[in-house]
Amino acid sequence: MKSLDRKLIRDLLHLRGQVIAVALVVACGVASFVSMRNMYRSLLATQTAYYAEYRFADVFAHLKRAPESLAPRIAEIPGVAAAQTRIVANVTLDVPGLDEPATGQLVSIPEKRAPMLNDLHLKRGRYIEPGGREEVMVSEAFASKNNFNPGDTISAVINGRWTKLQIVGVALSPEFVYEIRGGDLFPDNRRFGVIWISRDAVERAFEEGWIAPRPPALRRANCWNA
Repeated sequence: MKSLDRKLIRDLLHLRGQVIAVALVVACGVASFVSMRNMYRSLLATQTAYYAEYRFADVFAHLKRAPESLAPRIAEIPGVAAAQTRIVANVTLDVPGLDEPATGQLVSIPEKRAPMLNDLHLKRGRYIEPGGREEVMVSEAFASKNNFNPGDTISAVINGRWTKLQIVGVALSPEFVYEIRGGDLFPDNRRFGVIWISRDAVERAFEEGWIAPRPPALRRANCWNA
């Protein structure tokens, strides 16, 4: 054994406390990296499965007006696996406990529950019933911040008309994992929420049956009227 090797061994023995500490720090770093990497892969797989199960749309297109007759033509575009039309509009809400009005984003859904793009995961309550024009479902974050539960009512100004809406369910959607009002820097779930309502009800409220088309050659797309 060379003299330098013997000296190295003596130094290591003399500094064994520091060497062990450094080794433990490196081991903890490696373990943390592996754990975080595995967690990232798990979250990514969960996200992918969630989006696939609830049919998160690949493309959204906003348009002021377009005839409903365009929907079948859009669905026939090569590369489009599914197309769905709907109406979306922002309304003013009267939320108990708030000094100023809140904003709700109305999103139309079919009266009869069926598989659809951006499908809903019902957390509490039930789906809206056919003919229940005042029945709505609200997003979980909005409901939690304002202590809303199925059976509660919320007032809204829809197309200039004061309307009372009956909350029948609390739901989640892959489209609104991060709920934020346009123009805000951070989410404010106390003053902004998503409200799912019967398409027939929102069409009658706005007196229009219009939808918005989307760009072609994409797998899935959602279309709506702003």
